[in-house]
Amino acid sequence: MRQARYRIWLLALAGWLIQDAALAASDCWQAPAPQCRGADLKWADLRGTKLDGADFESASMEHANLNDTSLKGASFKGARMSHASLRQADLREANFDGADLAYARLESANLERASLKAARLVKADLKLADLEGANLEGASLKYADLSGADLEYARLQSADLEGTHLGMVNLKKANLTGAKLKNTRLHGALLKGAVWTDGRTCGIGSIGRCK
Repeated sequence: MRQARYRIWLLALAGWLIQDAALAASDCWQAPAPQCRGADLKWADLRGTKLDGADFESASMEHANLNDTSLKGASFKGARMSHASLRQADLREANFDGADLAYARLESANLERASLKAARLVKADLKLADLEGANLEGASLKYADLSGADLEYARLQSADLEGTHLGMVNLKKANLTGAKLKNTRLHGALLKGAVWTDGRTCGIGSIGRCK
């Protein structure tokens, strides 16, 4: 009996959280560019919506579902987004400076020319993500999985890549000056033309290591 009551309480709590998140999110859906600065959007379900140019600066978006969402040019500066899901989201030129994206799921997301300066991406899933031209200066990508991602022309100066999975990644022309590469996995990574941690440019045939 006690277990049954506990289960009922959990289901009621889950329903309340989902309803509360939906109500909070609805306050932000004001076209053409929703204003959600500082909003409480924990667990919000925004998947598949068009929110280009939206302002989510300093918002609480832990566990939010943004899969397949169009967020071109949106601002997430300082947002708290741990465990958020942004699979296949269109995040071109979005701003995540200082955002907390620990454990976030960003598989196959389009982050071309996005800014993630000093962002926290610890253990984030970025497999097959498009980060061409993205700015990741000073970002923490410790133990994140970027296998198969496109980081051509990405800016990774002073980024923390300890334990990061960069297998089969395109790092051509990327800038890794001052980046931390302790235990970083680079097997099959394309490094031709990349600027290495010590400032030298990787030559032809640089695959998995800078030559």
